[in-house]
Amino acid sequence: MSQKYGPNLSQEAMDKVLQEEDTGYLGLADEGKPYVVPVSFAYLDHRIVIHGATTGRKLDIIRRNPRACFTVSRHIDRTRPHQAEGGCTYRFESVICQGTAEVVDDPVIRLEWLRRFKDYFYRKLRLDPAADPVTEKAAQHCSCIVLRIETMTGRAKREAVAD
Repeated sequence: MSQKYGPNLSQEAMDKVLQEEDTGYLGLADEGKPYVVPVSFAYLDHRIVIHGATTGRKLDIIRRNPRACFTVSRHIDRTRPHQAEGGCTYRFESVICQGTAEVVDDPVIRLEWLRRFKDYFYRKLRLDPAADPVTEKAAQHCSCIVLRIETMTGRAKREAVAD
């Protein structure tokens, strides 16, 4: 990691990045082979909450090896050409979380997390979550993964980049 740019984000700044973004990358290890998948997520109670299909590779991997990494990044500037003389830079913010992922199998707990997940997005979109609640039947057809964050680091470069 570059010492010049991090880690330098406070907990408050990392929380803000995680609250404002809605796509991240879940990194898992499948018998020693890396597997990274983009996911939509909610940041609730210092946890990453992910929903998806009830079957699939990420669920299988988590059940075998729950250790996980989760990354969110955003570029403040548009991508620019890299110049030969030290111009390989742009403004960014990123957060990396490490912890233990759990596939929530208990139907009551899964329903609660899925409702909170949907509420999270509806509120971001300024919609009424009560208008379209997650039902028990719907929750039976959706998985829920909760990543309990053990460590979190964030870094940013916010200085202006010359054209």
